[in-house]
Amino acid sequence: MIKLKFGKPLCRSIIAVAIMMLSLQAMAYDFPYTHQGKTLYYDIISDSTVEVTYYNNSNYVSGDVVIPSTVTYNGTTYSVTSIGYNAFSGCSGLTSVTIPNSVTSIGGFAFSGCSDLTSVTIPNSVTSIGDFAFLSCSGLTSINVASGNTHYSSIDGVLYNYVQDTLIQCPGVKTSVTIPNSVTSIGDYAFEDCSGLTTLNFNAIDCQDFEAYYNGHYYYTFGTSLTTVNIGDSVQRIPANFVRNCSSLTSVTIGNSVTSIGEQAFSGCSSLTSVTIGNSVTSIGEQAFSGCSGLTSVTIPNSVTSIGRSAFSGCSGLTSVTIPNSVTYIGRLAFYNCSGLTTLNFNAINCQVFWVDYNNSDGHYYYPFSGTSLTTVNI
Repeated sequence: MIKLKFGKPLCRSIIAVAIMMLSLQAMAYDFPYTHQGKTLYYDIISDSTVEVTYYNNSNYVSGDVVIPSTVTYNGTTYSVTSIGYNAFSGCSGLTSVTIPNSVTSIGGFAFSGCSDLTSVTIPNSVTSIGDFAFLSCSGLTSINVASGNTHYSSIDGVLYNYVQDTLIQCPGVKTSVTIPNSVTSIGDYAFEDCSGLTTLNFNAIDCQDFEAYYNGHYYYTFGTSLTTVNIGDSVQRIPANFVRNCSSLTSVTIGNSVTSIGEQAFSGCSSLTSVTIGNSVTSIGEQAFSGCSGLTSVTIPNSVTSIGRSAFSGCSGLTSVTIPNSVTYIGRLAFYNCSGLTTLNFNAINCQVFWVDYNNSDGHYYYPFSGTSLTTVNI
């Protein structure tokens, strides 16, 4: 179970316009149905299914609402399979909603403006959540999402919409988020503006690389406020641009199942002071730790065979490094400008020729250890 906690204020400019536009819509319904003292409105979408739909009254239901899994109309029993677009929009007195396992989708703006709504549990039957589904739910303190939800596997599906359109508008989001092992994709800059988010528990077994550049700007999936990252033992690879530029990050724990660290995964994490790389890692990607100027020590395990280009460039706090005997490749500029690096312990018995870089503008060659202060090399 994932529990995402929210703070109080949300963006209000977009909200006001959206709510106003939605309130102008007069949506017809096929029939009302009363369950446990609450009347909701339904549209028939097939011979056997219906969806909860909008009623032309912005505060038509309040309190605790239980949505039934089936409803009966004119002698026919229908399964409730969806919560429609704008269905509960503006129901400011709504405090909680129980969604049955028959529901597979939640429409856009479905709960927008439900300012008294404090908690929602989304069953694992739900495979899609529309844009701005919980927009302006200023009282919402938690959303519980069953860990089996398949919608977490698509950038263009629920994860992107749920996170991008809901959490990004909640800069007060509390402390931590857990990404379950079912996740294979996370949308661009999904948590970028969640300024209260300090702890990331990342358990995604094989998440694809994160995007960092869009429309002339750099955006980062988890923003800059993270201080602690825990990478679970089930994770096989750390995506490219993983927590790039998380300048507040001080602690990283990498699980023993990780085999590769993606390009620029921790690049620019200037407050990171130490990192222990698990003993299953075989490759450290290009610029994986570049610009981690606060990094004072790093343990490269004997499993690593490849250290990518500029992997530790600009790690000015490093004073010594040991290259294990498993390493067969070190990319150009791997430790470039590690200005505090004085001691190199080199044990790589089968390392190929180091790659070098030539700068046409200044006519200089740059080597893996250029820009360091090496005084001692132990081979």
